[in-house]
Amino acid sequence: TLHRPHDTVLLSPAEMCPDDVTVVCDLAGALTPSAWPVAVARFPDTERAAVRHARTLDILTALGALVAGPVAMAAAHALREPEAVTDRVRRAAALQARIAAAAHRAVLAAGALARPPQAGRHLYADLGPLRSRLAGRGVTDSLELEEYLTERLGAPTPGGHRFGDELGALRVRLGTGALLGSTPQQQLESLTAVAPLELPHVAEALSIFATALDELR
Repeated sequence: TLHRPHDTVLLSPAEMCPDDVTVVCDLAGALTPSAWPVAVARFPDTERAAVRHARTLDILTALGALVAGPVAMAAAHALREPEAVTDRVRRAAALQARIAAAAHRAVLAAGALARPPQAGRHLYADLGPLRSRLAGRGVTDSLELEEYLTERLGAPTPGGHRFGDELGALRVRLGTGALLGSTPQQQLESLTAVAPLELPHVAEALSIFATALDELR
């Protein structure tokens, strides 16, 4: 999901501590449809990890966390990385880079802070500089910020308190995937368009996103 795979080098903890790190990967959205919840875990090839693996399977079984047969087959196919899948993943990552860059510009234009996006489908923004304007709307912490932006944007916008930030910090995770369309048809159109940001549904979604932030200036 790297936006610029040839410019950005990520060092995995599993490369630094191969005997201690279990890698967990959510496949939904990247390799399988987002409506199909499925994830995989890769455990180290050690005795201690074997115990952890067995314990994890026991917990998942007790919870009834089973992957449906068709989903499991689709996930197994994707994990073999056939060319059709890897090509779509590359194109999707490039598309996410363009929409995330546009969303990042909107965040900065509103006076908020966010690091430039490098991967995935989210921006982590700090709306602290807009605290006084937010307070005027009854927003004084990240829980209230989550509720405010979720209603304003019409999409789940989890506050930073869900990711370990203190409640008083006005930080939020902004999803960019929804900006590319609300239906599979719109999303496919975005994926295959030469100028996806100019598509009516994308332009409208970006306008709503930018307006929701800009009104806080």
